[in-house]
Amino acid sequence: MTTKRSVFRPAIAALVSGALALVATQTAGQAVKNPFDGDATAAAEGKQIYLKNGCYACHGHEAEGAVGPDLTDDEWIFAPSDKMIFNTIAKGRKGTVMSPFAGQMTPDEIWKVVEFLRDKNRQRNAK
Repeated sequence: MTTKRSVFRPAIAALVSGALALVATQTAGQAVKNPFDGDATAAAEGKQIYLKNGCYACHGHEAEGAVGPDLTDDEWIFAPSDKMIFNTIAKGRKGTVMSPFAGQMTPDEIWKVVEFLRDKNRQRNAK
């Protein structure tokens, strides 16, 4: 004899699993937005974080390039979305000397560095 509970468990599990898959798909497809986008104070703080963490050693004091690439232009190998820049700073870039900074900066600090770079790009394009 089959109980009601044993009949409904697989159906409920399938329903919950499907709902979770739908939520995961929608979240994965959404663009990651910088919480400091357009914030001039955050951009200024981002510059200080950039300098404090020694990013200038490779990218120059104004992020316009030195040993490492210019981070203020639009000539990137990969499209410079905020998410891509954040991930590069946080995780580094395999096959290059770009080290991960997730252990040295908080996510908010990384986002502020992203905003500093974006602000420099906006200034450059305004000329």
